[in-house]
Amino acid sequence: MKTRIKIQGFLIFLAVALLVIFHRILLPEPTNSFSEIIADTIGAILFLAGYFLRITARGYKSELNPDGKTLVTRGPYALCRNPMYLGTLLIGLGIILLILHWQVSFVFLMIYLAVYIPQIKKEERILAEFFQDKFSSYVKNTPRFFPGVKNFSNKNLKIKIKTSWVKKELTSFIAALLFVVAVKAWLFFNK
Repeated sequence: MKTRIKIQGFLIFLAVALLVIFHRILLPEPTNSFSEIIADTIGAILFLAGYFLRITARGYKSELNPDGKTLVTRGPYALCRNPMYLGTLLIGLGIILLILHWQVSFVFLMIYLAVYIPQIKKEERILAEFFQDKFSSYVKNTPRFFPGVKNFSNKNLKIKIKTSWVKKELTSFIAALLFVVAVKAWLFFNK
């Protein structure tokens, strides 16, 4: 198993354990206020957008690069060079807005950056070495992480989604959704 996946698994376990132990500090009191409704709405949009991005990025990568010898620059990879990692960021921020105090997002961002920045740099060194000029051209035209306005007009942006791609992320989507629903229900019934 990849070290990164072990670290992610440990961090998820640690986050859930801290949530259980420090729930009075981390979980807001449900108020049904306008700001809570806005946070929930933005959180749900980020959560769904993050999964959509992960599903399409993983699907394009597996379909266009089955042997690991093709540089994928279409679909979500026309928006940014790391759409799966951006999807993970959106999912995490969405979950935070849905169930936690928004201030927790700063802790999440610190941990996220500590895990993913070195990973992205390592992967880009490997890609630059393997694909050389092709990767260099891709880097010049495609941002590392956050898409620019011009990337949305990229001719390679056409994004589709297939059922077979959804199946690969379905388990984590259902688990995350059930977790959010369980915490929301727990908060609602323990007012």
